Amino acid sequence: MLVAVTSASLLRLLAPAGASIFGSIAPLCGIALGALLAGKMAKYAGLYHGALVGVGYVLVEVVGLAPGLIEPSGDGLADTVWLIASDAIVLGMAALAGWIGAPRGGPSSSSDKGRGP
Repeated sequence: MLVAVTSASLLRLLAPAGASIFGSIAPLCGIALGALLAGKMAKYAGLYHGALVGVGYVLVEVVGLAPGLIEPSGDGLADTVWLIASDAIVLGMAALAGWIGAPRGGPSSSSDKGRGP
């Protein structure tokens, strides 16, 4: 999660002031990087570990230490809908990146005799 927050914040700082689309995509790239790393480090359940990175990022975003995907516009209803949608996107992206990063394959035992015909 620390990698996700740090890289998303750095990418957001490097974004030009007028490029709003890059400012929205930068946190997603950071979250994906952190979740991919979490999936690689996990022996099993990469999707779960990636989703945990997403949950952690959303919690840090709520506190105000990490950049969000959207900037508030002042309309309460629209901001609420966009906030829920952006959090769902963050969780989905993190889970997908963790699943992609998870190790695959290999026999279930060292002798590989536990398989049926």
